[in-house]
Amino acid sequence: MKKILDKLNIRSEFAKNVLKLFSGTALGNAIAFLALPVLTRLYSKQALGDLQLFLSTITTFGVVSALKYELAIVLPKDKRAGNYLIILSLMVLLLFSSIVTTLFIVFGESFLRLLNAEELKPYMFFISLGIFLMGLMQVMQYVLVRFKKFGELARNKVIQILVTQTIAISFGFFYPSFVTLLSAQLIGFLVAALLVLVKGYFDIKDFRLQEMIRFAIEYKKFPLVNTSLVFLNTLSLQLPVFMFKKYFSSEIVGLYMVANRLVNIPLNLLGRSVSQVYLQSASEAYHEGGAKLMKIYKNTVKKLALIAVFPVIIILIAAPPLVEIFLGSEWREAGVFMQIITFWVYFQFINMPISSSFTIMNRQEIGFYLVAFSLVFRFTAMYIFRATPYQMLMALSVSAGLFYIIYNYSIYYFIKRLK
Repeated sequence: MKKILDKLNIRSEFAKNVLKLFSGTALGNAIAFLALPVLTRLYSKQALGDLQLFLSTITTFGVVSALKYELAIVLPKDKRAGNYLIILSLMVLLLFSSIVTTLFIVFGESFLRLLNAEELKPYMFFISLGIFLMGLMQVMQYVLVRFKKFGELARNKVIQILVTQTIAISFGFFYPSFVTLLSAQLIGFLVAALLVLVKGYFDIKDFRLQEMIRFAIEYKKFPLVNTSLVFLNTLSLQLPVFMFKKYFSSEIVGLYMVANRLVNIPLNLLGRSVSQVYLQSASEAYHEGGAKLMKIYKNTVKKLALIAVFPVIIILIAAPPLVEIFLGSEWREAGVFMQIITFWVYFQFINMPISSSFTIMNRQEIGFYLVAFSLVFRFTAMYIFRATPYQMLMALSVSAGLFYIIYNYSIYYFIKRLK
């Protein structure tokens, strides 16, 4: 990858890092894209719908399993401080996972009933394991971001997707069940985390509990504000899965899952890559002044807004027939779902990289208020228009799209005040 960058004569460090992550994201998305028509022919809509229900459940809690201390890993310049934050994140992750497992043993059935996920009752242990592994993978990703190992981060993403899809397809020929899909996802998370752990990027030499407590207090806004913010934001993103399951069926959830993946493959090709590079670059820019942060923010938003236009046009014009050709006639309806959610996903794509701006500015509470409003807004819209899946999906797309427009403008407003 380094030789390619040298030949292209790319001098900007930001552009180089984005390109590294983009290459990994592109290859990973290509693998997932090519695997999808095989999966839809091996597995039923119900199996894929149950997989999405499982993923939505572990994602809702997995993303906050380290209480967002992993976000702080990239912030301090001192290596010792970074090591302490890595260890703190891992310790919190272990504690959180232990508490969740205990709560599942006592209240698991009631909790799943609340999420309309009663069929996952036999797999409660795997839900706890999935939450831990997802959290571990996230912490390790931010370890790589801290050390600017963007090329390695890209490779790990590709390996994770490749492992997951290979297991799902190869075993799917013999055991095309929800359990096979579940196992493939968990093994993928584990492999991605182990690839970083074995490199030994951090150590625990001269570990002092008093120092650990000091760092936990110094970065207390992450668990106190960011955790609530991310949890509510994730819950609002996973809300359609739980709502579709409650008012319709696993088959509708399966259609929604496939539509979501197909839309996000072209639109989020760059989104997640830019997000991690933006966090690192914008963090440095913030210490130099609001003007530089504003420049990075504007450039990021403008470029992503232009990049997303072409895929959106293709989806709006030809999604149903293209999906029918690609996945089979029984999945044509997923193409209609894609057309409906494109408005929402377009603005989500633009917003994704710059959403960490409130964290960088230490104004996480603003993001929390906005996301709390979004959750109520989305739920209300979907509940009112719950007569058919199409109406509910339209209500979701409009309400979510409007939220991302408001969120983006709010970031601009507060960066402008810094300037």
